Amino acid sequence: MSSPTLELRFVGRLILSLVALSAAAWRAEAQQQYYYPAADGSATAYAAPTYSYQTTQPTQYVQQPAAPQYYYQSAYAGMEAAQAAPAQPTYAAAPAAEAAPAQAPAASYGDPYGFTAWLNGIRASYGLGAVGYDPNLANWAAMNNDQQAARGLGHHVMGPARRQNSAMGGFPGIESMWMASPAHRAALLDPTITWIGIAGAGAWWTFNAN
Repeated sequence: MSSPTLELRFVGRLILSLVALSAAAWRAEAQQQYYYPAADGSATAYAAPTYSYQTTQPTQYVQQPAAPQYYYQSAYAGMEAAQAAPAQPTYAAAPAAEAAPAQAPAASYGDPYGFTAWLNGIRASYGLGAVGYDPNLANWAAMNNDQQAARGLGHHVMGPARRQNSAMGGFPGIESMWMASPAHRAALLDPTITWIGIAGAGAWWTFNAN
């Protein structure tokens, strides 16, 4: 065997020995124990702490943003809903009928002459409504009679009356004269009057209507 070959083997064994010694030294250092004195003077052996290191990178979680949601609304959606459920028709309330003029009572209560009853009978024959007796209109008629007695036949005091007839005579009798005169008859048969008053003072008579 040649000398170079022997040298190579020697070098190889030397390297292996060094490696073995290094491994043994590292193992001995890893198993080195530490002694800590106790309170009673004895020593307790503790193995040297070993430390491990995590070399792998922690997993990182990245939350991806949620995909945007898109909503499509047809421009005819409202129209389709309206067609699906048609609105109920609304009806305008009928306008209230115009208030009819107050109808006077048919009775001639309070009339001391009975003229109201006679007049309502005449008006009924013409298809007109009855009228009622109003003492206030009768009082104004009496005032006109006072003026007639002082100043002569005429329409001196009207008060609230819209229609007025005057006469000289008595009842019955004056009603026939008024019906024979177109102007006086128009006052008695006025369809818009509802209340009357009449008063006589001797030969002077006044009829008021409203």
